[in-house]
Amino acid sequence: MPGFSGEWASFSLGALAEIRNGGTPRTTVPEYWDGDIPWCTPTDITAARGRNLVTTARSITAEGLYGSGATLLPKGALLLCSRATVGEVRIASMPVATNQGFKSLVCGDSVDHEYLYYGLLTLKEKMVDLATGSTFLEISKRDVVNIRLLLPPRPEQLAIAAVLTDMDAEIDALERRLGKNRAVKQGMMQQLLTGSIRLPIPDAVAENGSD
Repeated sequence: MPGFSGEWASFSLGALAEIRNGGTPRTTVPEYWDGDIPWCTPTDITAARGRNLVTTARSITAEGLYGSGATLLPKGALLLCSRATVGEVRIASMPVATNQGFKSLVCGDSVDHEYLYYGLLTLKEKMVDLATGSTFLEISKRDVVNIRLLLPPRPEQLAIAAVLTDMDAEIDALERRLGKNRAVKQGMMQQLLTGSIRLPIPDAVAENGSD
């Protein structure tokens, strides 16, 4: 079967997406907190299972959003950690705000957000190399904007993202099954090694014992 034949081109991330900073509402103002806007920190990103962010530990109000310098990112935004855990990224499964440890990407029409997610994964090492700081590493917005990525035509982007998404789903299923098997084994060890469960005598052993 014939494959895609369109030309690939190199683009800066700043040409592919709007890159937004985050912010933190003042913690001394109770009215800014515990609202209905999910508020993401790098800890939420590292705790997220898989590629999607589906929940956050804290939330803020509309007043907190507007008073913090943060922006409300749309569903599908790429939440890119720019501080400490530089280069970690998740896809927002809902509208969300972030703290200042992010340079989040809202994709333009030329790039599929799932394709760009996988592209960012390949750029993590480069981002870490560009990060600076004595207390903790941080990559600047200017450096994120100027990082370049190869981009095929959009139909090929969608095809590539679909293949990688299917592979991720298969890996997730295998990891869940592995975790379940480990839990079963741990429970069985507790039962077997304390005598709570006794095994049946194998036929070969039983036959030898009757001789």
